[in-house]
Amino acid sequence: MPIVPSIMFVLLLLAAPQIQPVTVHIPTSDAVDLARTIARNEGYDVRDTKVYYVDLLETRAGKPLLKGYTSLGFYINGNIRSSISINETTGQAVDMNSCEIFDYPDLRPFQEQIIRLTKARMRTAQELADDAGCSSPKVLTKPVSHGKEE
Repeated sequence: MPIVPSIMFVLLLLAAPQIQPVTVHIPTSDAVDLARTIARNEGYDVRDTKVYYVDLLETRAGKPLLKGYTSLGFYINGNIRSSISINETTGQAVDMNSCEIFDYPDLRPFQEQIIRLTKARMRTAQELADDAGCSSPKVLTKPVSHGKEE
């Protein structure tokens, strides 16, 4: 194969528009369910809705708090405990304030469902942290147990 056509092929590939990841709309109810699952994994009994609740987080203009993510606040007695941002191409979740990556086993089915739809690849902990504008991510994989059965 002559070198000139090979070089031309490489140049064409480099000049071609990059494929943007497909994002999906995550219904608020699904996002709330995922945030509640994360809170349960952190050891909170979210059944007590007088103490614990989840609410959508947006800018004052009604825009996403973090581009490409659906963001929710997990509140305890009206005070925010976690700001959970769910990636709209992978279903992975990060807390942009604490730089915690939520990688609990019971979140995987949701992530797999989103990835089947978007054909994206899972992002690394550092990529998620970079998206959230934080450094030194802490990956949480083991649920906390406070001795209570739910």
